[in-house]
This record gives sequence, C-alpha cells and structure tokens, in this order.
Amino acid sequence: MIKTTYEGELERSGKIIFTVRGVSMRPLFHEKTDAIVVKKCDIETLKNLDIVLHTRPSPKGLQYVLHRIVGRKNDGNYIIAGDNCVSFDVVPPQDILGVVDSAQRGNKPIRLEGLRYNLYEKLWCKPYKMRFFVLRFRNRFRRIRKKMRSAVR
Repeated sequence: MIKTTYEGELERSGKIIFTVRGVSMRPLFHEKTDAIVVKKCDIETLKNLDIVLHTRPSPKGLQYVLHRIVGRKNDGNYIIAGDNCVSFDVVPPQDILGVVDSAQRGNKPIRLEGLRYNLYEKLWCKPYKMRFFVLRFRNRFRRIRKKMRSAVR
C-alpha cells in the first residue's frame, strides 16, 4: 500500500477529495457525510471568506485543517477560523495547500454560491469576532443547562 500526503496528491493531480472530520465548519459541512474537493491554488488569488486547507503543527505531528480566511495581517499572514470555532489561527501563506472548489452531501452538491450562501458568509462568517462572542455565550449556556439537568436527576 502506497501512502501519499495531501501535498503530494495536490502536486500530482491538482486536487484532492476527502470526507470532513470534525465539527469546526458546522453548520456548512457535516462530519463524516460531506465530501470536499480542494484544488491547488495560487496564494495570491486567495480572498477573504475562501475556505482553505492548511497545515498546522500538533503534538502528533502535522495536522490538516479546513477553515475559512477571515482576514489578513499586515505581514502577509492569514487569519483563519472555522465557522463553528471561538478562536482563530494566524497562518503563513506557505502553510496553505489549497482552496475548496466544491462539496457534496450524499448525492447532492452543497451550494457555495447564491443568495443564501452569501447571506451566511456576510452575517455569520465575516463578523468573526462577534461570532466568537455568540458561540462562547451558547457554549456557556449549554454547560449551565447540562449542570442544571444533572442536578435535577
């Protein structure tokens, strides 16, 4: 069995297809059901709100992360966050492998364009600092509710 890396496959064929793992891009992408196509890209063509695949170091080695560009720093690094995350990463351009080209859930494409998607981007994704506040509040409320339920039982 030959193992290839995402980088190697992107270099070889120009695109990779994989199934989403994790919940950081909910509600847009669902874990274990959505297939994502990432294509190789020119870093200079990336823009705010593009969804990119990048690498980051982790205790277990290199980790592949699919998140959204929410800004760019003066030094050229990208500010990247998941749609369901309460924090962001600062990612150097060389760590970005590709950009999401398309996605599908089952046999149906996930629309990454149109009025509904544009509203989602403008109201939820673009104001990422406000989104962090909303998600922290939601998470805190869920923890309190869970404690109250367990105390009643």
